[in-house]
Amino acid sequence: MTRVKILVGATLLCAASIASAQDAPDPAAPPPDGTAPAATATASGGGAMWGDEIIQRPLTMPKSKVGIYGDLDVARFSATVGTVTSSATSEGLHLGFGYGVDDKLTIGAEYAFSLHDFEIKGPLTLYGSYSLYHQGKLTIGASADLLIDFNGFGSVDPMTGAMSSSTDLSLQAGLGVRYMLADKIAVYTGTPIAPGPLGQHLSIGLNNSGPVTFDIPVGLALQATPQVYAYLQTEVGRIGISNSSNAFLFADFIPLDLGVYYTASHQLDVGAFLDLPDLKNSKFDVLVFGIAARYYM
Repeated sequence: MTRVKILVGATLLCAASIASAQDAPDPAAPPPDGTAPAATATASGGGAMWGDEIIQRPLTMPKSKVGIYGDLDVARFSATVGTVTSSATSEGLHLGFGYGVDDKLTIGAEYAFSLHDFEIKGPLTLYGSYSLYHQGKLTIGASADLLIDFNGFGSVDPMTGAMSSSTDLSLQAGLGVRYMLADKIAVYTGTPIAPGPLGQHLSIGLNNSGPVTFDIPVGLALQATPQVYAYLQTEVGRIGISNSSNAFLFADFIPLDLGVYYTASHQLDVGAFLDLPDLKNSKFDVLVFGIAARYYM
């Protein structure tokens, strides 16, 4: 959801003028029929298993391992006022990394900025993720992060309509929970792919009258093949605690995120995604799509 907030913000600026880790056995030898089982890699110095199948991975990086990730995003915005529809497009880059302090604790940072009308100022996220439980069908992790948006929404000049930026601070926290319905199918909340913030359910604006909200995302994940992982996610509701209003699925909005990752090797995942923040609002349409990659070393 951070990606959507970043690009929607950048797009609106463009459009303003017009509108516990579990030990596992070593990989088995190939069966007699010559087919290769799903490859599994064990982190040196730790018990966390890091296999090719994303749906089975722990929610934190193995000890002393680093994950580098990024995505190139394109946001398309359109607004209809009466019979007139205006639109704008924005591009952005989102980069991050995570380091496994041990098998249960990952620390890292993310940064994003706009490529459209290049603006290097953007949101910086400093996060920590901790594995609470990873056994059997259930995996649970928790995370907290500090979001420092150097290009937050500021004031609007009443004479020119120009919008100035400010530095907004937010504290975010939540859980990443994944439950296996079957060997290849899981339901989840949060973001159950390491590294990165696992959950941003609670968001507390620390300055500039920032909102305080509690989001309830839910998703369905499918490991279609040992290399192909797909997901579909929506949001049950958003509770506006302060400086924000409540919103609930179907009644107020219909968000939908979907994507796919392909495990190209033990060290590399590549993917693509499409985020639709609100399918219900026909007068205000935003979609975000792009490509992503994750590299582990």
